Amino acid sequence: MLATTFNIELLRFWGLIAGSVLLLTGTLVTNAFVEFPEGSGGFDFTATYIYELFHFNHTCTVLDFNPARTVSGIVMMFHTIPMDLFIVLSYYRMRHDYVTGRVPKWLWYYTKITTPFIFTAMTYFYMVFVNPPLDKPSFILHYIPYMCWQIAIMLMAIGQCAYISQLGIIPFNLPKVVIDVYLGVLVVTGIYYTIFIWSFVAENPIIDTTIESSRNFAVTLMYFFDAIAVVIPTIFAFIESRNGNSQSIHFFNSP
Repeated sequence: MLATTFNIELLRFWGLIAGSVLLLTGTLVTNAFVEFPEGSGGFDFTATYIYELFHFNHTCTVLDFNPARTVSGIVMMFHTIPMDLFIVLSYYRMRHDYVTGRVPKWLWYYTKITTPFIFTAMTYFYMVFVNPPLDKPSFILHYIPYMCWQIAIMLMAIGQCAYISQLGIIPFNLPKVVIDVYLGVLVVTGIYYTIFIWSFVAENPIIDTTIESSRNFAVTLMYFFDAIAVVIPTIFAFIESRNGNSQSIHFFNSP
């Protein structure tokens, strides 16, 4: 029998780090090599459909046009594979902790229900590269995989925060009320931002981004969600990976 022991939070940490590297790589390649519109001699951020629709660009804009789109599709796997492995192993970690009485039944049921969606949304996140946002139909097809990824990130955060709360291993010894507030802010922000996006698609925007102050609020909201959905979980995953709560995987052939 072959066994390996490590903390699966390392997979989540490096998967989330790869997401940041993805944006950085896309930014560098777009600024250096992307020509849009064709013949412009560079990348005009104000010429994109996203800018036309929202009056500002989203973080994904630097991933949407070749050669940045191709390079980003390659880098994406360094996010997807570790996250998928973490999702599967986290499922079995939760199952083991439920069987041994470390977590309550409701948390195990939550994990059973949400894991298939989280895994599927994370796996197919790469579909954002299939339809670059050049008009409304292509933007919708481009946005749906990202929206599902956002929902998956929120569901994962809820499960993870509940898990560390139940086991009493919250990073920095934060009180549980702080975790509850964090989750509330994350979910409310995610829901509001999703409504914000679809309101523009429906041509009935809830914020008038032609007004500078409103546009600044929308941009801040976008980056704020990125911070609480990605940056904070990355920090938590790193701290949790060093808390000694490791897992063992055993490989053997059945007789």
